[in-house]
Amino acid sequence: MQKMIKIQKIKSTKGFTLVEVLVASVILFSAIAVVSMIFRGAFIGSEKADNHINLSGIMPAVLASIKDEIQLQGNSTDSQLKGQAQAWDITYQWQASLLKIKSAQPEFDIDTSSMTNPPERFKLWQVSLDVERNGIIKNYEFNELSWTDNDK
Repeated sequence: MQKMIKIQKIKSTKGFTLVEVLVASVILFSAIAVVSMIFRGAFIGSEKADNHINLSGIMPAVLASIKDEIQLQGNSTDSQLKGQAQAWDITYQWQASLLKIKSAQPEFDIDTSSMTNPPERFKLWQVSLDVERNGIIKNYEFNELSWTDNDK
């Protein structure tokens, strides 16, 4: 009879109980959920970094374009300049405000033996630039110089 009891106990302890299976399932699904959230966060971060890198690579061309525009429009008497464009998968707009107008250093005129002040031809502009690419908007501020050519 004792052998029979031992056999029944051995048979009843084989396998997992329903509670153990449920606990293991909860742990497994929780681990899968955490890993998928980490992967999603890494993927989104990678996309943002890629957009920022592409935007940074395009900026020298955008700045050169703005510099050319300011140089062309800088000969006018306006104290505000602005422009906008769409190029290289980005949209940008800029506005420039005149900060200072200066002349070159005074020169010594040999004929009159006196110092002469050259005309004011150098303009310093404060430029505000807004760039948008794939939902990322960046704002930049910088100074730009323009000048008029008095020899023409």
